[in-house]
Amino acid sequence: MRRFLLVAIMLFVIPMCFAQSVQEEYIKKYCQIAVDEMSRTGVPASITLAQGILESGSGTSQLAIKGNNHFGIKCHSDWTGGKIYMDDDAKNECFRMYHNASESFRDHSDFLRNNQRYASLFQLDRKDYKGWATGLKKAGYATSPTYATRLIEIIETYNLSQYDSGTFVPAVVQPEANTYTDNSNTASTKPTRYYTSNGFELSMTEYSLGSNNNTQYIVLKYDMDIEVLSRKLGMAPWQLPKYNDLPKKGKVKAGEIIYIKPKRNKAEKKYSVHVVERGETMRDISQKYAVKINKLYKLNGWEQGVQPVEGSKVRLR
Repeated sequence: MRRFLLVAIMLFVIPMCFAQSVQEEYIKKYCQIAVDEMSRTGVPASITLAQGILESGSGTSQLAIKGNNHFGIKCHSDWTGGKIYMDDDAKNECFRMYHNASESFRDHSDFLRNNQRYASLFQLDRKDYKGWATGLKKAGYATSPTYATRLIEIIETYNLSQYDSGTFVPAVVQPEANTYTDNSNTASTKPTRYYTSNGFELSMTEYSLGSNNNTQYIVLKYDMDIEVLSRKLGMAPWQLPKYNDLPKKGKVKAGEIIYIKPKRNKAEKKYSVHVVERGETMRDISQKYAVKINKLYKLNGWEQGVQPVEGSKVRLR
């Protein structure tokens, strides 16, 4: 009898432990994205994580696995991205399909932020997860009558409200690989994190960090006004334009190297001369080697504003 009871207890407990570990792994994997999205749009991180756990079965649903859709968002008439068809309230319904989970998290935030029926939620305190959960159900995010209750239960079971404070900082943030990263300078150095007073102004899903010629830079994943980027980085409005030879007003394009420290007076020792390619400007060369443009003109004995000719050589040291 005792052996039977032990087996019965194990059969009951082991699945519960497994389920809990799946949910905890999901939280661990996506909590940073949820916090970043909270900073960007105002959707509480606890709500995002709880919805992800509930809607995707902690990332194990077929919609999440095949379509990277973690929030069950359907196509709707304005959707122009990828599509995946699955049975839901009706047979063979159209759901949004994403390249990766990060896109799903970002679209979920935008879906709530830009949809008028959820506008009242953004009047709530972001720490009011009960209000948000109730509001989502009332606005019709899901048809289940227990939707709000289940979200609140998940948040409280896994203490997800801790992420709503905006003070959560991940243990390690690895910069993404980039063409001009100097690995010898960054391999043993933790990448700098850029926060302003409210915690997470520049989302880590918005940029990658690197170093070139011992000068730190970022590469944005989305176009952004240079004035906005300056505020997000907590920098004076003149710094980024000066460091990167850019106008004070305009956009920083996705994929463009933007130095957040002053460039150097000369290139690294391994670079002494650059052969100009078609269409290259002095600014292009300055950005490529992280050398101040006025120093390049001085090194080459050229007047300011002169542009190099294809095939000519530009001294870098």
